[in-house]
Amino acid sequence: MVSPRRLGAVIAVLAVGASGCFFDSADAVEDPATPAPNRSDAASRPANGLGPEGTGPAPANVTIALRVDVDTFDPLRSLGDSGAQQAFQLTYETMVRLAPDGSIVAGAASEWTTDGASTTFTIAPGLSCVDGTPLDAAAIAESLRVFGAEGAMTANAVFGSAGLLSVTSDDAAQTVTVTTAAPYNDMLIGMTSAGYLVCPGGLADREALQEKAAGSGPYELVSSKSGEYTFKRRDSYTNTPAGTDIADLPTTITLVEIGDDGTAADRLGQGRVSIAGTQSSISEFLLTDPSLVSVPAAGFGTNAVTFMQTPDAVTLDPNLRVGIAMLLDSVKGATAETAGLGVSHRTLLTPNLACYSEAAEQFAPKYDQVAAMAHLDATGYQLGAGGFRSRPDGSPLIIRVVGNNLQGTAPQYIAEQLEKAGFHVDLFMGTYSESIAKLLTDQFDVGIYPFVSTYPAPSSWPNQIGTTAMANFAKVSNPAFDEYAALAQAAPKDSEEYCTLWAKAEQAALEAANVVPFSQPVNHWFGNGVTFNATYFTVDPFSIRSI
Repeated sequence: MVSPRRLGAVIAVLAVGASGCFFDSADAVEDPATPAPNRSDAASRPANGLGPEGTGPAPANVTIALRVDVDTFDPLRSLGDSGAQQAFQLTYETMVRLAPDGSIVAGAASEWTTDGASTTFTIAPGLSCVDGTPLDAAAIAESLRVFGAEGAMTANAVFGSAGLLSVTSDDAAQTVTVTTAAPYNDMLIGMTSAGYLVCPGGLADREALQEKAAGSGPYELVSSKSGEYTFKRRDSYTNTPAGTDIADLPTTITLVEIGDDGTAADRLGQGRVSIAGTQSSISEFLLTDPSLVSVPAAGFGTNAVTFMQTPDAVTLDPNLRVGIAMLLDSVKGATAETAGLGVSHRTLLTPNLACYSEAAEQFAPKYDQVAAMAHLDATGYQLGAGGFRSRPDGSPLIIRVVGNNLQGTAPQYIAEQLEKAGFHVDLFMGTYSESIAKLLTDQFDVGIYPFVSTYPAPSSWPNQIGTTAMANFAKVSNPAFDEYAALAQAAPKDSEEYCTLWAKAEQAALEAANVVPFSQPVNHWFGNGVTFNATYFTVDPFSIRSI
């Protein structure tokens, strides 16, 4: 265990910056005979989120640190941030699950068949809600129907950019058929971390659902106060993954919001927290402790600079966006955001996603400060008498940069680069919630946004920057990107055109500087007395074991 006194001394001198896997069975767990239980050489280990093998059932009580609080227990209204995602994994079923080797396996559905834009799921027997109500085909169909009809923030992940067309159920056959408005080849992978199934009682009382989960998952919420939530294992639950018994899981799991890495690491060392994820220089210190289990998990996709692109936004002009993009170095930006622990990419896709190509970065505006200023001058954004750049019509120009305390020094880096180039910058630094409020109310021009996805598929991008996407906070509108992304989502995944189309979509977004990718962040998860599997955002509750 980390000495609390030693840890406190180190925390005092370490910078505590932070930002917000496509699992490959070939890169799975290292040799379990390796002496140190953490196998903590992060430089040589793949950040695939797979922990070492456990020695037995999980401890009775496990506490997991959250970076972001749970915004609601209603999955249909949630923004889908990491705190809510973790709570949903404990309390709700999904139609299918993502196995450690990256395959899609049974969840609430025991089997499924796809025909064009329709997929028919056979519902597993014996599913029940925490209030005893059966979670049958009719209940599941209604949950998915409401999810699609309300335009939930994560609905595009399940139904694609075109959305849901219909959901029907067959009570006799216990099947549910989901039909999307356009062909969408990532429905199944999207369902692994979205489309959480809400029980009938929750749908009947949506206000109560905000505070009290109404699910059918392996845990029931038994205690809730802002920033701290306790869940009790449902011993009657039978829908565990193959090879897992409900008794293998912790009896209780408590989620606690901890706003910074230093405090999380301190509590981890004291044994007050069992599992915590860190994304700052604190990670390097924790990696030196052989008693801790290290489970690094890389994000799916990149975090990127985004620009407000409403009709009246100054950054609607592609000339201005390209000029700003040329001022920003993705390597320095990634270092500022992740304290050097992330991986710099100037591409939308990352190596743990299908169709990734390093060559795609050639389409992004190249970092070149001198060329950037020449480009800005030539397109009308020239220095005025006051020393600041003005709009092409000569009117004053102020660039509003928004950032938060979970993004390291990336917002400050962006602001400094703009100021060096002669822009008048208004930098807002707040909490995560405060910065999200700015995004949701169009109160920004430039900001770094966590585009990293909860599921490993290229379709996470059109589901966030597609013109009709619910999560398109920046109001990006790029017809070429939309067209190629739609074609890619309809193409057979084993066809040559699949990756060709995604490459064209990525090129369209990068050339237009709709976003400027910075980094593929890595969440360095640590366990004290436990091992587990994780993605960048969450810990798999079915995988928690004693070490």
